Amino acid sequence: GPKLAPMFALRPATAEDAPFLVSLERRLMEGHARALWGGFVPAEISAFDLSNTRILTIGTATVGYLMVERAEDHLRLRKIYLAPEHQGRGLGKALLARVRGEAAQAGKPLRLSVLRPNTRALAFYLREGMIAVEETEERIFMEDPQPMSRKA
Repeated sequence: GPKLAPMFALRPATAEDAPFLVSLERRLMEGHARALWGGFVPAEISAFDLSNTRILTIGTATVGYLMVERAEDHLRLRKIYLAPEHQGRGLGKALLARVRGEAAQAGKPLRLSVLRPNTRALAFYLREGMIAVEETEERIFMEDPQPMSRKA
């Protein structure tokens, strides 16, 4: 049957979280970046990024993070990053459901993009019902086809 995600909590990111954000991004994205661009340059974590980031914890362990930007006409899911040892446990699905709920509450569509080499993420979003709306050589842009408000 469907796996139940372990109990998790989300908290706002602070400047102290920056090293964790940078190191997890490197673990997850370095291979994809090298495949696309031949190298990996760690992202600078801005105050703006921190303000849009929530840290995922299970008990005392910090296991991932969520970055969501609120544009005027949509919500953009920038990152759902989970440490590899915590992937495949239903956490990504639970986090996506959380963000979808926030988009519905705001009455705005949910959008995201996936790097082409990241076939696992692409498969995950397609399985969860996101649809590809535009493609470039580097990225696949996706949107949640669900109506913006779940209320009739």
